Amino acid sequence: MSKDDTVYLGHMLDQARKAHLAIRGRSREDFLADETLQLALTYLLQTIGEAARRVSDAFRDSHPEAPGSSLSACDTRSYTTT
Repeated sequence: MSKDDTVYLGHMLDQARKAHLAIRGRSREDFLADETLQLALTYLLQTIGEAARRVSDAFRDSHPEAPGSSLSACDTRSYTTT
């Protein structure tokens, strides 16, 4: 694992912890009624995705148990929402 991978994984973990703290104890209705919370979580998830995109292929290949590791690149532009 390169130093950069460690940095990116750390960023992902930090942002995931912040997201967890932001929604802990809140209901779906609370989330849907709070636009500021929605925007904050969108930002946190976006930064997680950007860090994930920068994790090396070598790291992904050596950790097949990690979500998204089977992807050659984490390119969220190809995903669609309904």
